[in-house]
Amino acid sequence: MDEKAFCNEFPFHIVFDKQLKVKQAGVNIQKYVPGIQTMDIRLDEYFTIIHPQVTFTIANIEIFTNSQFVLKTKQEMMPEYWKKQPMLKLRGYMIWMDSIQCMIYMCSPKLRSLQELEDRNMHISDIAKHDATRDLILLNNQRLAEIELSNQLERKKEELRILSKNLEIEKKKTDTLLYAMLPQHVANQLKEGKKVQAGEFETCTILFSDVVTFTNICSACEPIQIINMLNAMYLRFDRLTSVHDVYKVETIGDAYMVVGGVPVPMETHAQRVANFALGMRMAAKEVINPISGDSIQIRVGIHTGPVLAGVVGEKMPRYCLFGDTVNTASRMESHGVPDKIHLSPTSFNALKHQDFEIEERGAIEVKGKGKMKTYFLLRNLKLSEEEIMGRHKNQDLEQNPNCTVGRWTFWHTFAILYNSGL
Repeated sequence: MDEKAFCNEFPFHIVFDKQLKVKQAGVNIQKYVPGIQTMDIRLDEYFTIIHPQVTFTIANIEIFTNSQFVLKTKQEMMPEYWKKQPMLKLRGYMIWMDSIQCMIYMCSPKLRSLQELEDRNMHISDIAKHDATRDLILLNNQRLAEIELSNQLERKKEELRILSKNLEIEKKKTDTLLYAMLPQHVANQLKEGKKVQAGEFETCTILFSDVVTFTNICSACEPIQIINMLNAMYLRFDRLTSVHDVYKVETIGDAYMVVGGVPVPMETHAQRVANFALGMRMAAKEVINPISGDSIQIRVGIHTGPVLAGVVGEKMPRYCLFGDTVNTASRMESHGVPDKIHLSPTSFNALKHQDFEIEERGAIEVKGKGKMKTYFLLRNLKLSEEEIMGRHKNQDLEQNPNCTVGRWTFWHTFAILYNSGL
């Protein structure tokens, strides 16, 4: 093989004699170490030995011929425009050739990645095809790419985990709001796109309440005062529904409707609603009439009987109760007395042996019902006011004025008053 072909086939090699004078260099050595083949140039003028750490002499090189040699170009010998880039390092083996009395350094660039190649203004094609350095650089680049891809996947996984966690938090918020408007099992069926079937309940207890002289209060106050008053009252009532496990059906203006035994049947529905009514009366005393500055008064009516319950409507669906029991409970409220809890005969029968003090009102004329013997619920003979108000388990609403149910009630009431022209 002639010299030119050898220099092309092995672009990184250096031939030097015993005096370290360079006799021949591969084409890429000539390209990246310009001036190395100048007449009588010594190899140690352009390179230093990094490994093994020996003095650059032919005798030391012969001692370590079985070791890999790493050479590094000297910065001061490089052209000015190359001094800013990293110096070229070569690694390879020294072979003594008796025939020409010279040492040949068969080497390749000491590089590990395409980035190092680019930093030295080199190309992968500069490395001989048979040189393992080419494969090492490509394999290492592939490994780095896989590591980066793996890191990206981990970052995306962590982002998805955080998004999933935040989504779950938001879902719980929406579920809490939804369950405040509809029974949980009904809300779940609607979320699944199922049609909610109406259900019959053989017995339940329904309560209606309203604010005494509410019309007069509305005519004499600003709408925001009415909203503040109703919100203060409804926040307290809403908390009591949780204390006594009764279901809040709806509020319309100053009217508040709850039911016991629906949507979950229970034997103690009448006692729970009765205790809730007693709590309502106590809670109403904490709410101030914006006109007089005194506590507001409420009327409460309770009736026990069968109902049909179901969801009506698609936009803003409502869980509604239907039947004569609803009408009779409303009549008990409208025919009631301020600051009194008015009981129908069926509610009286359900409560008369349940440790409640009840007073007979007597027979009254009830619209649409004729004569009815009704009663007043006075108090619970066993439970204290604190127990009825649930203050042994829960804090006062003033300490938690921002509950979700309360906020919904506030804006619902605001919408009703706005639409009514107040």
